[in-house]
This record gives sequence, C-alpha cells and structure tokens, in this order.
Amino acid sequence: MSMRLSAALLVAFSVVAFGVLSGCSQPSQEPSRVGEAPAAQGEDDYNPHDVPITEEQKTELRERTAKFADAVATLKQFRSEIEQETAAGIPENPYKAHQALDQADLLLQWLPEIARNSGIPKEHWEAVNTSANELRTLFEQVHQNIDNKQDPNFAAVAGDIDQKLAGLEEVATAQPSDTASEG
Repeated sequence: MSMRLSAALLVAFSVVAFGVLSGCSQPSQEPSRVGEAPAAQGEDDYNPHDVPITEEQKTELRERTAKFADAVATLKQFRSEIEQETAAGIPENPYKAHQALDQADLLLQWLPEIARNSGIPKEHWEAVNTSANELRTLFEQVHQNIDNKQDPNFAAVAGDIDQKLAGLEEVATAQPSDTASEG
C-alpha cells in the first residue's frame, strides 16, 4: 500500500510539475533560427538569443542521456556552460546559456523517467524527483534574470545546484534494481 501510494504520488507530482513549470520555448510559434525575423504577432517578445530547442536536439539529448549516470553528467556539463557564459554578467549573445538552460530544463523533466528506466532503486525515486524540480527552479532563476536583462547572478544559486547535483551523483552510484521496468 505504501509503495503504491508513493508511486502514485510521484507520478501525480511529476505530471503537475511538468504542467506548471515549463521552459522558455514558444510552442505556439514555429522554431526560429538565429538571425531570422520574428513572427509579426510577437515581435516585442522576440529574443534572438532564446531559440527553442528543436525536435532533433531533443532526440539527440534523449539518446545521449538514456542512462541516469549520463543524464547527471550532462546536467553537470550544462551547469558549467551556464556558469562560464554568465560569469561576467549577461553576455552580448547569451545563446549558449539559453540553450544550456532550456536543455537542462528538458532533461530535468525527464529525469524521474530516466531513473526508473535505468534501474535506479525505487527508494531513490522521490529524491530524484524532488532534486529535479528544485534544480529546475534554481536554473529558472538564472534564466529569468537573463530574460529580464539583469545580472544572471549564477553565484547565488551555484552552491544549491552543486549540492543537488552531488546528491544525484550519489543516486547514480546506487545498485540498479532488478525491477527497472516495474512502476
């Protein structure tokens, strides 16, 4: 009973979190390319540095992060890219930071599923889900600062991000469960 309730709660929370939190992609518009003119409808909101992640990029990211340990390593890579790109404030062209933030957001949405499919023991699923949501919030603070043309202030969230990533690394070393496909 307790495991069913926990699994149901985890699934419900994931669905709600996915619906509430979203990246900065613009689903109502066709993906644009850097340098292309914006759609006439949202010209004031157009940000040439905030290009939505393409389906090809999503597919490549899914393939590259199919295993939980690879997903955590990729998150660490995104973290480093964001820190480097924003170390001196808002870069003139924050394309790399936007791409890393958007891809990290997608990966964090998928992380509970990746953990389950990678055989991470069920007792770690709640921690994975909680850490993923907390990391999304932390990265979103940086993203909002960039979008608002404010200092990204990555240093303010770096410690918390590093702590959450360290926790996910520990989970990645957990012995895989024999029932990876149960759920």
